Amino acid sequence: MSKKYLRMTLNERIQHVNLFINFTILVITGFALKYPEAFWASPITDVPMGMTFRGLLHRLSGVAILTLGGYHLFYLVFTERGRGILWGMIPTLKDGSDLWETLKNNLFLNRPAKEIKMGRFNFREKFEYLGLIWGTIVMTVTGLILWFKTEWLQFFPMWTFDVARAIHFYEAILATLTIIVWHFYSVVFNPDVYPMNWAWITGQMTEHEMRLEHGIELERLKAQPKGDLTGFGEAAAAGGGRVYPPHPVEGEQVSPIRRLYGTIQGLNRGIKDWKGGA
Repeated sequence: MSKKYLRMTLNERIQHVNLFINFTILVITGFALKYPEAFWASPITDVPMGMTFRGLLHRLSGVAILTLGGYHLFYLVFTERGRGILWGMIPTLKDGSDLWETLKNNLFLNRPAKEIKMGRFNFREKFEYLGLIWGTIVMTVTGLILWFKTEWLQFFPMWTFDVARAIHFYEAILATLTIIVWHFYSVVFNPDVYPMNWAWITGQMTEHEMRLEHGIELERLKAQPKGDLTGFGEAAAAGGGRVYPPHPVEGEQVSPIRRLYGTIQGLNRGIKDWKGGA
């Protein structure tokens, strides 16, 4: 039997999906304006009124992101779980130490590789979260300037509008690359979680995943009695997790994706063993 631990509540998963959908719409509709002749923009540019609809959809998604940001701020301040997230996202000196030791592990300077125990949110998640906050503020301010160009130019010179447009464009590139290169690796292509970290859908992480990414948090949950885990709802059990049967169950047909997953995990274990060699 294996345990799974609640990572994201239903409320938090809905917020994440909302962000995912509207961010994707903003990326597609935003870059379609800059690169209208790109092949991926043809479903927008090749239909009547397509670019007009693009602008409307871009603005609606921007408003949706801003609304979600306001709700998320409310969630952080006025709910007990939200305040715990806010407190847990504050960077500490240990995050710097964890980053340094991770780099040393990846560059084979630690032999054997050092086990790094991290808290509820590791340094990668904190950096991404702070980047999300910064990016949302920058894109909101510059986006409103571009949206209300006439009103803006009544009070400010044209060069300020041009600066806002440049910042909006390059921040969009930075945000898109951050998601594709950094976030997708962390939750999809990282061999430790491949084919995906399912927490954003199921809300749960396995004990193995918790040990790899949140070892200190796992120890804290195991040390708490069941009655103290009120914030975990039905996911609370002895030691802080729900008990599930191991997968795959004996006799169960293994899918090609799971076989590939096992192959990649084996390769990853081999790399780690090699790192620990003489």
